[in-house]
Amino acid sequence: MELLSPGGTEEKARLAFLYGADAVYLGVPGFSLRAGAEPDLNRQSLQNLKRDFPRGRLYGALNRFVLQKDLGRLREVLQELRTAPLDALIVADPGLLEPVRSILPGIELHLSTQANCTNAGAARLYHKLGFSRIVPARELTLSEIREISDAVPELELEVFVHGAMCMAYSGRCFLSQEMTGRSANQGDCAHSCRWHYAVVEEQRPGEYYPVEQEENHLAIFSARDLMLLDALQEIRRAGVTAIKIEGRMKSALYTAITTRAYRAALEGTPDAPQWREELFRLPHRPYSGGFLLEDQAVHEPALESRGAGYRLMAILGKAPEGAPLPLTVKNTLYRETPTDLLLPDGTITPLTSLDLRDSEGNALNRATQKPASYLAPPQELAKQHLEGGILRSRGEGISGTVASRR
Repeated sequence: MELLSPGGTEEKARLAFLYGADAVYLGVPGFSLRAGAEPDLNRQSLQNLKRDFPRGRLYGALNRFVLQKDLGRLREVLQELRTAPLDALIVADPGLLEPVRSILPGIELHLSTQANCTNAGAARLYHKLGFSRIVPARELTLSEIREISDAVPELELEVFVHGAMCMAYSGRCFLSQEMTGRSANQGDCAHSCRWHYAVVEEQRPGEYYPVEQEENHLAIFSARDLMLLDALQEIRRAGVTAIKIEGRMKSALYTAITTRAYRAALEGTPDAPQWREELFRLPHRPYSGGFLLEDQAVHEPALESRGAGYRLMAILGKAPEGAPLPLTVKNTLYRETPTDLLLPDGTITPLTSLDLRDSEGNALNRATQKPASYLAPPQELAKQHLEGGILRSRGEGISGTVASRR
């Protein structure tokens, strides 16, 4: 199965490929459902990624529902993509087929889960329209996906296996638009479902009653996160071609860890259990097996976040063997900051001291975003490939449960 990871920016797309992704998806500016994740997607970024990862595939998310007034701008954006090395576009609105086909005639079309494809008849129709892959509605069970695969075997199927889930049917939410004027269906979701709510009775203004979860009643809005790491073989046997990780707006640390965890699980490497545990160290809402595994926990709200005990400190750049590596500093880093160094090869090394340098090779007590700073390779790692390594601050924060398939 293809492993498809979130890009969002060129930096995160690079980490996704380094940590094991076969493909990366990025938003097409102005026309994806993650408007805040789009700024770094441009032709030069895509060309850089293709140059450095020639076997990696790049998919552009064009999954917004497009209004009539946007069609002129859409054609301009598609013209700009003519020389961009995209392998496929992820499309939800069938009205975009004509402009896409006329301007980018050779590009693959993947149907977004926003299109709400729920049966083999619809899947067959989309295939006839020119889609080579569909992402079925997230409300489908694994047996229903298997039936679609059996009925339309020439069609590739892709499913989400990890990340946040929208509380609305197939992600078609109007809550954000109603409350803030920011439309989720236009790529500008305010995540109103994650806010805390209370009930006010008309005759008792100012008295707020909390919305809580008990045995016989349900709280509202905030969905649990999805985690299907333990069901990958079942998913493969159901005829699924590609598995997808949600999270274009999440951190570079999230991208690296989730990608490596799912790559290790797919290949059954010895470090797979260790990387599975790393998923619980990431900030997350309680995990569930979602609709796919018919996990009843999917109907329970997420009343808390877990696992926020680690912090992304810096990303290591490229340097000749043995030379100090340039740092992209995310949070101020001190020589004595206890950190873990995560590497694309799957190793995780605790470090109690960091040999920080400036551009002249002088020792630094701390590294900040500016001026430029470097890390002299730890002696025990001097022979390893360190590009793309991630420094995170160590801490506690592992908690939570998952729908285990062990």
